[in-house]
Amino acid sequence: MKPQLSTDATPLDTLKQYWGYDRFRPMQEEVINSLLEGHDTLALMPTGGGKSITYQVPALMCEGVALVISPLVALMKDQVDGLRKHGIRAGYLHSGQSRGEMLAVLDNCTFGYYKLLYVSPERLTNALFLRRLESIPISFVAVDEAHCISQWGYDFRPHYTRIKEFRQRIPHLPFLALTATATSLVVEDIKRQLLFEEGSRFFKKSFHRRALTYVVRQTEDKARELVHILSSVEGSALVYVRSRKKTKQISDLLNSFGLSSDYFHALLPPEVKARKQNAWQSGEVRIMVCTNAFGMGINKEDVRVVVHPAPPPSPEFYYQEAGRAGRDNQRAFAVLLYEPIRDERYLWNMLDREFPPEETVKQVYDTLGNYFQLGVESGEGAIYEFDLFHFCTQYKIPSHVVTASLAILQLSGYMEYLENHDKAGQLMITTDRNQLYTLFDEKESLYDDLLEFLMRRYTGLFTAYSAIDEREIASALGIRREQLYFLLINLKRWHVIDYIPGKISDYIYYMDQRVPAKQLVIPKEIYQSRYNAARERVEAMEQYMTTSDCCRAMQLVSYFDETNPLPCGYCDYCLSHPPKGLSYKVIDEIEDYLKAEGTTSHEQLHNQFPQLSPDELQSAIEHLQGEYHTIVVKGSTITYL
Repeated sequence: MKPQLSTDATPLDTLKQYWGYDRFRPMQEEVINSLLEGHDTLALMPTGGGKSITYQVPALMCEGVALVISPLVALMKDQVDGLRKHGIRAGYLHSGQSRGEMLAVLDNCTFGYYKLLYVSPERLTNALFLRRLESIPISFVAVDEAHCISQWGYDFRPHYTRIKEFRQRIPHLPFLALTATATSLVVEDIKRQLLFEEGSRFFKKSFHRRALTYVVRQTEDKARELVHILSSVEGSALVYVRSRKKTKQISDLLNSFGLSSDYFHALLPPEVKARKQNAWQSGEVRIMVCTNAFGMGINKEDVRVVVHPAPPPSPEFYYQEAGRAGRDNQRAFAVLLYEPIRDERYLWNMLDREFPPEETVKQVYDTLGNYFQLGVESGEGAIYEFDLFHFCTQYKIPSHVVTASLAILQLSGYMEYLENHDKAGQLMITTDRNQLYTLFDEKESLYDDLLEFLMRRYTGLFTAYSAIDEREIASALGIRREQLYFLLINLKRWHVIDYIPGKISDYIYYMDQRVPAKQLVIPKEIYQSRYNAARERVEAMEQYMTTSDCCRAMQLVSYFDETNPLPCGYCDYCLSHPPKGLSYKVIDEIEDYLKAEGTTSHEQLHNQFPQLSPDELQSAIEHLQGEYHTIVVKGSTITYL
């Protein structure tokens, strides 16, 4: 069903009004029109291709609220902050918000204040959210990072599979799925998982990154090579590593050589993450050494180099991370440091860590049951607080084996591993109600305010423990959470209340009753088929790293099933083996010539580039006209825009 429009403005009018751009990037307008016509739409647009515009523009044109499903809180926050800077009203929901904050966001949607609402896939099973959603006019649903729904993809996230069930609640609304990296197999799986209807549209932009020079540098001294590269290439830089420990180690190394650097990983406190990100984006810090927790959704166009000191586990990861360089269409570099034998072994070890033997998975399952003292044929629906470090220490099992086994058990439907889950605090008032108001004088009125709010907000506090929301309480009193904690601890010390602070913990949720380990069944599609797909990704990454007889860019785009790719003319292979005939470097030279001339003819262009055949010259013109959108052709006249 077509979304109902609320304006006569065209997509381009809306783009100009809110973003100030005079034209769309390639493919954006086609995707927007497909969605506005009511078609389920899948768009494959490489990193930096402007995916978010394809749902933000139609959201402003349609009645109601566009629902955007996104995997990361940081990504949602960045998007909402960016929209608000353009005067666009948007909100987001995440598990760290209090009930009051969540209800305020949903109220803003119900009463038409927000035009876009960002949610995580986990939110789609929340009963309160689903109940309130019935009163919110949804215009369409956009699924960002849609490859996360496919178990054949490189970044499968089980929570994304909940979107399929959610869609059955709203079958009349069109869905827009967006991803930067997907093979043909993953594309078809996305359509199937999202229940795309007949007549759905698929748009695919070339995976070629015109400003990016790919380099594989063989070395046995990666630290020295890394310092050399970052000293030679000026401008903002990213260094991607696969472990949190390495981020600080490498950042310290770079700083010791006078290179402005900082580090970033997922377990840093939110305020520290924000400070580091802002320092890098503003240019105060030049180099960020990070895990893949950094970069998604960050729009910094002037990154000049991305370095990988070790290979990522798949071409998808590499393409995504490398693609954060050169978004301003100025020359940038993606460099992979490669140490023969050692790096091949590293790649295969990563695969083994992700897929421990099935017998090991069964052993971990059985050991968890013993750890929680859970009997066989019991435990369905049970939830247990889980200390990974304590468990691994007690049973002498490496942590990576446990986390990998838990992922497989979760996909198999036995249990769910809830990481960094916010557990509510518990509170009971232990003083007689009549004595409460005589305990504090005017100088301590904040205690009175706190107790009054608690009694007004929560019932039964004098007879039983009640779960409280520390964030909501602190917000209502206008104080920091640390300040609230101080007040509550004092009240407990004075025997006014009993208080168990909330904390962030990991939990294990049993989705089914415990079964004997011998009866545990791991479906083939969960283990063997996914292992085979991951093995193919490792083989492709190994081939990219070790091959020295092919253009690097051609290797990458061929992996994503792009047919008849051109050599780039810039990578380390092309520089040592200059391609004959047409290449992207020659297309850039043609564009530079047209830019200088303004207007020319086919004949003049052929005279300027005699090494090209008529077919090659025509192909170059089609690239500039279609993919780059930088020229207009009328008859035999070519005009640079």
